[in-house]
Parts: sequence; C-alpha cells; structure tokens
Amino acid sequence: MSRKSIPEKEMKTLLASSGGVCAFPGCPKRLVEPPTAQDEVAFLGVMAHIVGDSRQGPRGNSPMSDEERDKHTNLLLLCGDHHKVVDAQPRTYSVPVLRRMKEDHETHIRKVTGGAATALPVQSVRDSIHSSILAVTHLPAAVFASPCAFHDGQDEQVKQRIHFPEKGNSLVRFILRDGKLFSFHNLNDPRGPFRDVVNPGCVETIRSEQWWDEPEGYRRFITLLNRGLYKFAARKRIRFDPTHKRFYFDALAPGKPRQEYYRPLNAKGQQRRNVVWQPIRKATGQPRNFWWHLAVSLAFQRVDNRQWYFSIRPERHLTADGITPLPPMQIGRRVTSKKARMWNDIYLGEVNFWRDYLSNGRPNLVLNFGDQSVVINTRMLTFNIEWPGIPEDIKPFANQTYDQDLFSRREFEDALAGDELEWREDDEDSESP
Repeated sequence: MSRKSIPEKEMKTLLASSGGVCAFPGCPKRLVEPPTAQDEVAFLGVMAHIVGDSRQGPRGNSPMSDEERDKHTNLLLLCGDHHKVVDAQPRTYSVPVLRRMKEDHETHIRKVTGGAATALPVQSVRDSIHSSILAVTHLPAAVFASPCAFHDGQDEQVKQRIHFPEKGNSLVRFILRDGKLFSFHNLNDPRGPFRDVVNPGCVETIRSEQWWDEPEGYRRFITLLNRGLYKFAARKRIRFDPTHKRFYFDALAPGKPRQEYYRPLNAKGQQRRNVVWQPIRKATGQPRNFWWHLAVSLAFQRVDNRQWYFSIRPERHLTADGITPLPPMQIGRRVTSKKARMWNDIYLGEVNFWRDYLSNGRPNLVLNFGDQSVVINTRMLTFNIEWPGIPEDIKPFANQTYDQDLFSRREFEDALAGDELEWREDDEDSESP
C-alpha cells in the first residue's frame, strides 16, 4: 500500500519504468491521464509495496528497513482493483511472485518503448506436488459369503446376534444381499463373531479381485470398506453425514468447543487446534449464530487392476449450536467462501491434519477386519515436476513420513498376519503400490 513518505524521486522512477500501466499480468489499464487546459495530470493507480510498508501488513515480515521499503525497487504500479487482490491474497501473491511480476512488466515496457531490453529467459523450477491421496498397500484378499435367515434391511437384527470381540480393535462389518451375509471376517471360524448368524459349513470364499471386475461386486466391496471406515471414524468421535457424504467432528458436549492434538506441517511436536468452535465477530467480540466443525470426505478409489488409493478432501460442517445442523440454505455460502480462501499451503495443511489425526501420527493407517486388514500408507503421494515457475516461491514441506515405533510396527505386523494374499512391493508379478 502506498504511503505519503515515498520520495517523489522514487515515485517518478516507478511511473517511468512501469509506463504508467498496471503491472498485473493481462491488465491493460492506463493509470496516468495527461493534463487538460483546466486540470493537472490525473494519477489513477496505486504504488503497492512488494515487501509491505508496515511489518504488520501483508508481506511485511522482513528485515528490510523503512527506507528500503519506499524505494522504487520495492514498489509495484497497480490499478486499484489488482492492488486489492494482491493484498487480500498474500500467500498467492508472495514477495517472490510480485518481484517477478515487476521484472516481467518493466522488461516488457522497455522493449515496446525502444529501450535496451533483453527478453527474460524462461526459468525452469524443480518442484514437488503433494497430492491429497494416500497409497493403499494392502486390502482384504477375500470376501466370505454365507446364506442366512436375514435379508436386506435387517442389519439391526443381525447386530443383536453378533459376538463382538471384548478386546482388540477389530471392525466387525457386514452387508446383507440376496439372502446372504457378506463380510471380510472369516465366516468359517466356529468361534467367530458371526457364529450365531451363519452356518460355518455353507461358506463361500470369493476372491476380492473377482468382485472388482463386476459392477455389483465392486459396489459391495466398496460398501464393506466404507462400513469399516464409518466404524473406525466413530471410535475417534467423528460422525458421518450421509446427506453430504462427509465425516465431521461432533461436540463432546452441547455448546462446548472441541480441540484435538496433531502435528502440523514443518513442526516437531504436537499442537492443539479447534475442530468444533463458535466463531466470534471481530468488530463486536460477540459470538456468531453458528458453529464450525472440521469435516472431510474420505474415499477408496481403484485406479488400476491392483492399484487402490485413499483420497482425503477437507470440508466444513455447520451447526446452530454444535449439535443441530443448519438448514442447507444457510450453509452453502459460508462453506464456499471458506473453501475459496484455502490456498495451496492451507489446503495441504488441512490434508496433513486429517492423515495425522486418523493415523495417530503413524506410518500406516490400519483398518482391522480380524484375519484381514486394510493398510494405508500415510505418506502423501508426491509428484516431481519441472515447470516455468518462481524459484523463491517454493515452500518446503517436512513431516512427509512418520517414524516407526514398537506400537506401529506391531500393528502393521498384526495387520498382515494370516493374509495369504498380502500385497508386497517386491512381488515379481505385482504392480501394486
């Protein structure tokens, strides 16, 4: 933002080097109107600071002195509209980005006005793109099916007859279709959780890959995975919203905010963050009439014959009091506005929160179905690219992997125990991740 303290010499130098035209790419606005017989020159632009003129302002955190901040080398000529844009989005329009914008614009002005200008070479930047998907390294190799006396819609009657394990974290899940019960649990086990529901002597073993290539089989396999995921999330006090197909944190007590621990990007230790809270109006300090809840869409996706991924898409959920959902007409505008301000680093931080919280900061997220398990590697898939970018604008990302400890190693080994068709990276005939 321009200040009255900018020396006149610096202002004139900036006007001359910018050609009196807005430096924002693609903007044709001329910002200096010549004088008329009645009036003086009209200046319509803004001399925006690249490193902010105030240490408290956008891009202001810098050791640069006040005098250096007001030199033409730290100033960018912009129209009023684009000045608002770059100050409102300091993460997108960072110092390196604005410096490159200034350099490109002033080089172009020198070229078209006949000055000694040399076209800037296109710089290639090596960068890493961190995705919001995690590799699924192991899936249940088989689905077990057995005739039973219950039909679609009678899930509650079945649950009343299940022998749920007293210890351990096994996810006892099933579906009822066509007079049969399907589960990842071994229904042949006479001491298994479904022993009072099915006849162990009439069990069919279906290879999972056989189901994947059949539309109905694929839907049933995904349904079993999702039901396990719902139960896993419920144990971490995360509810599922079937209307919007997303998970969200609920308030542990009505009208009370909730916080959870996680390890942020580039941080060594854990920190607490709000996951359920009532926002406060900055102007008045009064609470607003709605509550924010962190939410997420989680999905298993098959992308190749034996390649599966687990996607994480951060969302938001809103309630009137921490419990009661808001009417849909009161949600869309607020959520859209919030998500529109999730720049790349913010979005990456949200993805990191969910993978850290769901996995307890461990190398693998495990869904245990008794003799079989789902294992999800918690390292975000990363793609290396080389593109025309701005070298100084790349933000490093630490904490890409978690250290294995005794508990996580034991959990991983237990997940693979008894899995005769486990997927391993070193299988010669396997293309699994």
